Amino acid sequence: MLKKPLLIILAFTLITAAAVFAGNKALSLMSSAPENGAEDVAVDSAIILGFSSNVVNMKISENNRECFLLIDAEGTEIESEVYLPDDQMEPENKRTITLTPTAPLFPGTEYAVVISADLIAKNGNALGSEIIIKFTTAE
Repeated sequence: MLKKPLLIILAFTLITAAAVFAGNKALSLMSSAPENGAEDVAVDSAIILGFSSNVVNMKISENNRECFLLIDAEGTEIESEVYLPDDQMEPENKRTITLTPTAPLFPGTEYAVVISADLIAKNGNALGSEIIIKFTTAE
């Protein structure tokens, strides 16, 4: 008789713990196009960044929009638009942020995307350290 209530309590505890810990996974960059070190990148390419958690939710979008810089080799900021999709309308893209330069990049030039350590996920976890992705455009 005592076994059944104990099993129910144990099952409930495990389910609750799994739900709590699943929502608290660390934020990390999972993919980038172009990849770090890429060469011969088209001058009109958008930069697509994939993360491990939701980084576009409206509660965090204002903060996250300010966490991206596109710079040239001299450190000059290149004007670009940061696109964060609506995670309610496009839930499949809730982990994707796209940077699009407002003008074509110069050929044969090194650029870098700087992602601030302040980037946060919907679950509250921050990236924690700056990430730099370097690439060179095609001649």
